[in-house]
Amino acid sequence: MKENIKLATKIGGKAVVKWLLIFMSGNLVTLTVFLIALFNNIGLAGGGHGQVVALFMGLLTNNICAFILIFGAPAFIALYFVIANKVSIQNVIYLLCKSKAGDYISEKVGAIASRITDKEGWRREISSKAILKARLLQVSKDDPNTSKLQRKVIGYGFEKISLDDVDFQDENVKLSTILQNKFHNFITDTTQPSLTLFWGLILIQVVLLTCSLIIN
Repeated sequence: MKENIKLATKIGGKAVVKWLLIFMSGNLVTLTVFLIALFNNIGLAGGGHGQVVALFMGLLTNNICAFILIFGAPAFIALYFVIANKVSIQNVIYLLCKSKAGDYISEKVGAIASRITDKEGWRREISSKAILKARLLQVSKDDPNTSKLQRKVIGYGFEKISLDDVDFQDENVKLSTILQNKFHNFITDTTQPSLTLFWGLILIQVVLLTCSLIIN
């Protein structure tokens, strides 16, 4: 138990570092291209009041690439945030599958599911995957022995596993065992996360900046 907690803490620390590297690097690239594009097109802003409006209209009609880099900066930051979240949680699951902690979380899923499905009449309350997920996450949230990191892994894994082949109304279905097995298979099949989206987004910004400089 203590070893699993230590391992989860170590993996969680690595996930935080990776998240920061991706998000902060993305922000740095976004800020850099933003400033370069702005500096090279500042003349379109004119003078006096309404400079932002003038710049907006000037870029929109004269340099669409710079327009995207400058006024689309918040969207790029949001995308880096999404990518950082996705890669970090994938990295956690990948590291877990390389250790015994993956089996621990799979067993945790089974135990949490048992709390729900061992109650009489649970089939009347849970008729779909969406309802089951909500209940599962709520029970894990209320469990003091389930860490925030574990809840994130459980939530992400539940999004990926398929329950289309499960008949929730079948009296013979042992849902806790099915969930545990499916979650175990999901963790086992997880591959090392890719940074393709991260590098692709950087490439898009670099291409847009290059085109904006050529146009200007």
